[in-house]
Amino acid sequence: MEILNTKNIEARILFLYEDDEKPVDFEAKAGSVATRYDGENVIIYAGLGKDNSDMQVFRNAVADAVRAVNKIKRKSVEIVLPQKNTEYAAAAVEGAVVGNYAYDKYLSEKKSRVENLHIDFDGAADILNSVKIIGECADFTRDITNDNAAVVNPEYLANEAKKIAESNKNMTVEILDHKEIQEKGLGLLWAVGKGSATPPRLAIIKYNGDKTNDKYSAIVGKGLTFDTGGLNLKPSGSMETMRHDMAGAAAVLGVAKAVAALNPKINFLAVVPTAQSAIGKDAFFVGDVYKGYSGKTVEVLNTDAEGRLILSDAISYIIKNYAPTEIVDIATLTGAIVIALGDTVAGMFSNNDDLAKRIFEAGEKTGEPVWRMPIRQEHREAVKSDIADIQNTSTMKRSASSTTAATFIESFVEDLPWCHLDIAGTSWNENAAKGMSPKFATGVCVRLLWEYLNNR
Repeated sequence: MEILNTKNIEARILFLYEDDEKPVDFEAKAGSVATRYDGENVIIYAGLGKDNSDMQVFRNAVADAVRAVNKIKRKSVEIVLPQKNTEYAAAAVEGAVVGNYAYDKYLSEKKSRVENLHIDFDGAADILNSVKIIGECADFTRDITNDNAAVVNPEYLANEAKKIAESNKNMTVEILDHKEIQEKGLGLLWAVGKGSATPPRLAIIKYNGDKTNDKYSAIVGKGLTFDTGGLNLKPSGSMETMRHDMAGAAAVLGVAKAVAALNPKINFLAVVPTAQSAIGKDAFFVGDVYKGYSGKTVEVLNTDAEGRLILSDAISYIIKNYAPTEIVDIATLTGAIVIALGDTVAGMFSNNDDLAKRIFEAGEKTGEPVWRMPIRQEHREAVKSDIADIQNTSTMKRSASSTTAATFIESFVEDLPWCHLDIAGTSWNENAAKGMSPKFATGVCVRLLWEYLNNR
């Protein structure tokens, strides 16, 4: 999609509030869209509901309106802003890029998309271009999350990290292959990935955009490119979408791609531990004890609780070798968080109030909300093992599994400020596209993490 300064318009999007004068049979409720024809002219009316300045309502309206344009196969569209300022113009670009997205790689007939976008606002062209790039990086995240697990394997993700790093002179990359993972003692990552024909990788992009300080924020993304559950095999109904169990890693790569394109004055680490959790003669065993990079031993009581294992080894490795000043991890970690918060809010766990506040505010600003959940001492006690330093499931009768999963990761972060985002509910949408949420992979947290990094 190109943002044009000159008009070549096949459709026009107008926004109305409920109290505005409206066309017949259109109430302008938030989320409503109507298409009207006047000869060769097409107008898409998008409802904003009650008169308010909620940017997420506006972004959603833009996205739905662009989908309506795509249904009638128009290629050029003008967005007429309800208020002509940079905030609305930027939100319009965000909504348009997301609304224009559809995953059609394997369709014989490709879906129609808007190719040219005109916004009736002349200011802040650089800002609009930056917003467009960030949106396209979210689309990149969606693409690799949606793609086949036979394509997007650990080697693929590591290669993507390498390509991103090579595109920017301020980036370097370290990639550990399966031999180095074993030699260096990342026993948890190796345990999870050793049963697969495609062995695990650890990819670390280091970006030094601020030469005036040595503080690095690390973002670590769970990269299970397919999750069978291991010997604790997932049943039918739970395995069909497990190619998306690397949505956290995909989001981290999406953020890194945005950083590579836009060169912000920040320092950060993009960390992708990636594996396929497979079954077979080399799969790791239930009940056995495995030693991680930190030196801690882990009793594995459920091989389907594997994401926390690979995240913990990656966190331990970067703490020792890269010395970050704070860590955010992002993962499709637990089904329980979906029960708690549904599919529109991600779960957040943290040991640091300031970091949690910054992540929360970034989510509110970008329309990717998070909600902080508790970690208490009883949760820490519940993951203690009788035969190892820690176990990967909880002893609590009513398991609080999202919290105890986060507690497991917390035990590896030492004394660093840390935040865990459980995106199991928000990273995948099995329903029809609506607002900023396309069908299937949502690309959630690319925009949130960009906002967090650039306002640190």
